[in-house]
Amino acid sequence: MFAYALRRAIWAIPTLFGVSLVVFVLTTLLPDPALDEGGSPADVAHRLRLDELRRARFLDLPRFVNVAPTDVRTGVDACIVHLVADDDDAELCEIRLAQIGGAGLPYLLPHLDTIPPTPRGRIAMALAPIARRMGVGDERELASPSSAALFWERFWEDRSVDFTAPAVHREVDRLVKRGSDLREEELRFVDTFALEQLVEAMRLTKDRDALVRLTRLASHVTERDVTVKPDDDAKRVRAVVSDWQSWWYVHDSDYVALQGGAKVTASIAQTRYAKWVLGAATGQLGLSTSDGEPVFDKLLARAPVTLGMAFLALLLSAAIAVPLGVLAAWRRGHFVDHTTALLLLAFYSLPTFLVAELLATFGRASDAGFVLPVVALATVSLSVMTQQQRASMIEALGQDYIRVARAKGARTLRVAVVHALRNALVPTITLAGVQFPALVGAAFVVEEVFGIHGMGWETLRAIESRDAAWIVAVTLLCAVVTTACLVTSDVAYGLLDPRVREQQIMRRRTT
Repeated sequence: MFAYALRRAIWAIPTLFGVSLVVFVLTTLLPDPALDEGGSPADVAHRLRLDELRRARFLDLPRFVNVAPTDVRTGVDACIVHLVADDDDAELCEIRLAQIGGAGLPYLLPHLDTIPPTPRGRIAMALAPIARRMGVGDERELASPSSAALFWERFWEDRSVDFTAPAVHREVDRLVKRGSDLREEELRFVDTFALEQLVEAMRLTKDRDALVRLTRLASHVTERDVTVKPDDDAKRVRAVVSDWQSWWYVHDSDYVALQGGAKVTASIAQTRYAKWVLGAATGQLGLSTSDGEPVFDKLLARAPVTLGMAFLALLLSAAIAVPLGVLAAWRRGHFVDHTTALLLLAFYSLPTFLVAELLATFGRASDAGFVLPVVALATVSLSVMTQQQRASMIEALGQDYIRVARAKGARTLRVAVVHALRNALVPTITLAGVQFPALVGAAFVVEEVFGIHGMGWETLRAIESRDAAWIVAVTLLCAVVTTACLVTSDVAYGLLDPRVREQQIMRRRTT
């Protein structure tokens, strides 16, 4: 049976893949931020803001295959083309060159003298903000196109050796282990060229002083005001580090050159679907637009509340449904059976929000904690599980082995519990795997009624604020939970039903 369980668990992988595709397609139906933004297409600030909104959701990438992956090299080359042509995107490219910063210098400065004089001077002037961030040059050298171009040519002749990955990696490692203002100044000199190592070091280190220096450097070179302060609490530190990891996950192609095999894999990796799946698998779910908190951290805080309530409600439903279904089956056609059926029909007909409201009205007068929400949630599956248990028990009582047990003089209780119930439980237990996702969905309503801050409560707030990052994350989590429950239910059926075990043994023998 271990082989059967393992085989069913392995089948969950393609199932999850299919589920991820469906959820991804559904997320593409969310409105494009461009539809909600006003402003003129000629407004450079508006275009930058709109591009950032779209990039945060990877809307700038193709869905499944990217025939032209981008990196810092292609970004610099594209900007040079627009600046040489002096077209409508030239002004935008000036700003983007400054944003790319030191990471783009190794792919720009060695070829600066090959660019015609006029665009060469314009490009050199566009690099002036980088020089100021680095703390090199003076305003006289950067004041005119010709002098700025000459400055950058001399700069690259003298300092190109500093723009190598091993040198930067070594400096970042020293900064983390023995931080000092001098080492911080050395890394500020290479600007965004060190950004990849800075963000990676943030993820690996737990040292507070190192995180202060790393985030301060990253904030300086990117001009993002997201830093760890010496007196920040642990929650704030985690939020800042998560912010940088999420930001880098979106923008890494602006600062890193594709090398070797990365060029091949980028055709798949630089797609909307791949970014979405990998981000979900690694916890890079972005930031919630409603409060700026990391979505992954919010899920860790909210999901146990909702899933815990659903699990307790399932246990309560089973604890009531099994004996009630057995009693109704044993007394089939009698008063007990009819009364049970009537009550179950009433429970089944009542909407969950009405049951929750009625219980909440009583609960405000007493401090019941999670008891009443779980009771309200349990009514969702109580009727279905009881009816399933009754039907399974009736079927079991009609089997030959039950008649044999009765003929041998077995007591009524022993016949019902030992012989019939053991087999009649199998369908009910497997049904529980199907009911759990329904309970998770119903928990969204119950949480809103009782004011419980779980996934449901947070999701309704996200809908009000159009927080797409949270909605996508919750949709994916619910899909994964549903798939896991269905696979678990299938495995449980195979483990509990001896006929399935025998079939698996016979199949192995024939093969």
